[in-house]
Amino acid sequence: MSKFTPTSTTPKIHLLIGMARDGAVSITTHEILKGWVKASRGYLDIRYPDPRVSPLVHTKLYAWAQNGSFDIAYAGSANLSTDGLNIGRDASECQQENILVPVSVEYAENYTDTLFGASLSCTDPVVDSLFTFPEAPADVLANKSLPPVPPLPEPETEREERLKDFSSIKLYLYSHASKGSSYNCGSGINWGLRDIRANKDEAYFAVPANIGRSNFFPVKNTPIVVHCDDGEDLIMRVASGSDRCGKDMSTIPNSELGSYIRKRMGLDEGTKVGIRELLDYGRTYVTITRTSEGNYYLDFSPETAEPDEFAMQTPEIVNEFSHEDD
Repeated sequence: MSKFTPTSTTPKIHLLIGMARDGAVSITTHEILKGWVKASRGYLDIRYPDPRVSPLVHTKLYAWAQNGSFDIAYAGSANLSTDGLNIGRDASECQQENILVPVSVEYAENYTDTLFGASLSCTDPVVDSLFTFPEAPADVLANKSLPPVPPLPEPETEREERLKDFSSIKLYLYSHASKGSSYNCGSGINWGLRDIRANKDEAYFAVPANIGRSNFFPVKNTPIVVHCDDGEDLIMRVASGSDRCGKDMSTIPNSELGSYIRKRMGLDEGTKVGIRELLDYGRTYVTITRTSEGNYYLDFSPETAEPDEFAMQTPEIVNEFSHEDD
């Protein structure tokens, strides 16, 4: 958003997050939303119901306006989320059954005028004194569930207990090809470590083809917010490749991913990350979990990691022990 430049066809967006004070917005997401609004040059207006004059708003209403008047409006059950609106998926791949039906534009305009009149901009300083934002979205905390595919390991921590019923995948930070190896400069977590790259922290997670085709992620180049176990939020997308699903997952911009991972590992910016560094950190992969509301959650904590026997058997690690014997 820092480089946002509107054109003559750029629409203005007005968004009311009706359940904001009931756990729908995490503290990190709140800060991101404020940054977006401030950088939007007046083209993005994000608001929360004012708890002093408005109840929680569970309505899902979508309206389009031109020249100051509503042209069309729909209401129904669909949340403003990738799963709620089936964004980036074919109808046959729908994760939720929802409905939206046309409603009177006069009613919709009067209704939204009333709600927006009893709301606060997310950038209003008073919001921080009226709202208590959780560290994670409400659907993570409430443990609303989808059947696990594949199942998470038996939970050992409170965080895993919350997530045990959600679909999750593992994305490794080293190559699983053949006998396994660290990524060379120019690949994976070390993508930026090429002479031609301006930022040495540019990085991506390789997404195996079976995961890409599984409908776990929306269609490539669809931005998603990924909530991390340390409280950070990353704006990410799956991209690259000729398939609609993409084969690489990274942040926007992709240098944020390498910087984030290295910071978590206690490494300097631009440091090459190999299997040895990952083992020393205590985790060789990230776990990505998708909740029933279409939110994504990333775990890179050593505390919740499973032993990686494959990494321990890679030639470069085995050779370390061989040299010690010599």
